[in-house]
Amino acid sequence: MKTKEIKNYPWKLSLILGILMLMLPGCLDIWITTQIRPDGSIEQIIVFQGDSAEIADVPFALMKEGDWKKEWTKPEKDKYKLIVSKEFNSVKDLNKSMNPADTNQQVIRINASLQRKFRWFFTRYVYAETIQRSNPFPGLDYHNYLTDEEIRLIALNEETRKTDPGYDSVKYKVTEKRFEEFLFRSMYEDFYQQLVSVLAEDKSFTLSKQVLDSKKDVIYHFLIDSVKGDSSDELLSGVGRAINHPDIQVVRSKYLSRFDGFKTKMKFYESASDDSYKFTIRMPGLLLQTNSPKIEGSETGWELTYYDFFFKDYTITAESRKVNTWAFIVAGLVLLVALVSLITALLRKR
Repeated sequence: MKTKEIKNYPWKLSLILGILMLMLPGCLDIWITTQIRPDGSIEQIIVFQGDSAEIADVPFALMKEGDWKKEWTKPEKDKYKLIVSKEFNSVKDLNKSMNPADTNQQVIRINASLQRKFRWFFTRYVYAETIQRSNPFPGLDYHNYLTDEEIRLIALNEETRKTDPGYDSVKYKVTEKRFEEFLFRSMYEDFYQQLVSVLAEDKSFTLSKQVLDSKKDVIYHFLIDSVKGDSSDELLSGVGRAINHPDIQVVRSKYLSRFDGFKTKMKFYESASDDSYKFTIRMPGLLLQTNSPKIEGSETGWELTYYDFFFKDYTITAESRKVNTWAFIVAGLVLLVALVSLITALLRKR
């Protein structure tokens, strides 16, 4: 069940119910597998499994690119599966797809790096993927609401959280309340700042920022407790009822499109936060080190929720070493030539 299905509740209640549902298994299962090749080229395979409409609307920029190979499989237990794949000549090319230059795109962004360190007989590979902070409402500092330990617990799924040594059911209820407050306040701040900018640009408005700021908290609580849905028009209508000022009606009729960015951010949050994310990195040669909790041969794995990278960047890393067989062959040939030359020289002296 997606958050959008409960928008007939007051905004606060709909968001609370949405947060509770986000603690359940995600609507979409997403597997992102990155294969590092010895020459520095990269293959990425991404699998989306779930409802077909939700798959088509996943928050990744690559879905709008035509050069990814895409393969739909038949539904299994009412779940569709889309497999997309692409070969990249370099990590720079990978980043163009996974971290587009257009900063207005509300997508999950992954910025990768790859170092190849040639050591003659061996080549070391150091690879990292940083899933960039994906809170679309970054106007407030989460440190004013939550500690890093509380953030860690929020990111865990419910089953894992309850078995975590740091979990306390009573304390966690307080954590949830502070998290809800941070989330509501962050969304409101984004919407509010857009409203302020519209009022400042049109000199015909009589509603000043000073007057609006004096009623900022009143508006917030009215929207949270009384407004149903989160569309820009519904929220602006709520602002008008909260402060009873005619300028808000003008904003609704003339400048509603200025709030499209807020609408896009809400859509991104609702989509991205419902899903589960599984990352795999396959390295060439022998795996030396990684920050992965799951290792199988030269393959590493991470199982993340949206809240692992909601508040701050999350980096996954792997380092491996591959034998340069040709270097041993060359070294052997050089040694052989040296021995032959030495023997030849000794024989000539006789």
